[in-house]
Amino acid sequence: MTTYAHDATTSIIVATWPTGDGAAAQKIARVPRNWSAEHARRTAGILTRLSAHLWHAYSEQTVEEIRPFRLVEAVRYPKRPVGSLIESMEDDGVEAAHQLGRIVSLAPGRAFRDAVVREVRAEIDAVLDADVGVLDGRAQQTVAHVRPDASETHLLTAHSLLRADPLNPWGLLTSIEPNAAATAALRWLRAAGELVSTLVGHPVADVVALAEAIGHEDLQVTRNVLDRGPGQPDDELVRHLLQEAVLAGRGYFLLCPDGREPADPGGAGAGGEHRHRVVTTVLDPAEPGRCLVDGLIRGIQGCFRVYADETTTRERPDVDPQRTGPEWMTELRTRFSDELRHAVRTDGSTAGAS
Repeated sequence: MTTYAHDATTSIIVATWPTGDGAAAQKIARVPRNWSAEHARRTAGILTRLSAHLWHAYSEQTVEEIRPFRLVEAVRYPKRPVGSLIESMEDDGVEAAHQLGRIVSLAPGRAFRDAVVREVRAEIDAVLDADVGVLDGRAQQTVAHVRPDASETHLLTAHSLLRADPLNPWGLLTSIEPNAAATAALRWLRAAGELVSTLVGHPVADVVALAEAIGHEDLQVTRNVLDRGPGQPDDELVRHLLQEAVLAGRGYFLLCPDGREPADPGGAGAGGEHRHRVVTTVLDPAEPGRCLVDGLIRGIQGCFRVYADETTTRERPDVDPQRTGPEWMTELRTRFSDELRHAVRTDGSTAGAS
């Protein structure tokens, strides 16, 4: 969401939003002279709450329920108290818009109110753009929001980024919505794991362990994904991983049926229907999309480390794999990338990867 703040030094309201590789900022309004800092902070706070409502609609794929005109008009012409009573709106977004309208109506003149109205319209437009796959301007914060389903357009673009540079597809974090980025990256990670597994003659799980040992890096996301993924479609696995993290971030504690766990002592006994597991997440609940995509990319890079180590040992037995020159490493990167592209291309289950 877009976060707003009052800069008391320059007397302006500032908007900031995530972009996948840092935050962008924009001045949206100058606070009227002699208007209290408390009112300015309240304005920023309500704007933030309204933005959260709008981007929640994006995440839940209910953008069609947003009524732009109604929200803008609520800021322009808010509900006023009647005596000591004031009408409360059922829709949280509309309620926030009326609250915003009441606070900005206290500012002298019209310039501040008009600037806030323009900002509300700009935020609505950003959400509408994001909903149709346009990631320009502040709509780029789409990369920080998890949706249940992956955009087909974004999925194709994600595969293009991976195909262009399988080892450094960092555009997945800044230009692709997380579900699509992770679904594509998982396909390439599986292919990388199988490729290196065949090369070294060990299971994929051992390849990940070797990658961790060589790179002195904890590939927890990679381990977890590949351990629970066999037989499960990539898009379904990604959706479950992200949903678990989102629920954890909202404070939910869930139990799910799981026949692998010991029977519930209070259940039907061994082999009964009351086996459960606690749903946990290996992702950062604050940034589940970025955490998953970053973890999958690092998994692909880890597979390359094992590939480079094994290939160097075979072809240059007198050279320490950890002390090879840049030219040899560049050649290995090229060879690995070409082999990985071929592996993904020949897998007919990967839509958009060819």
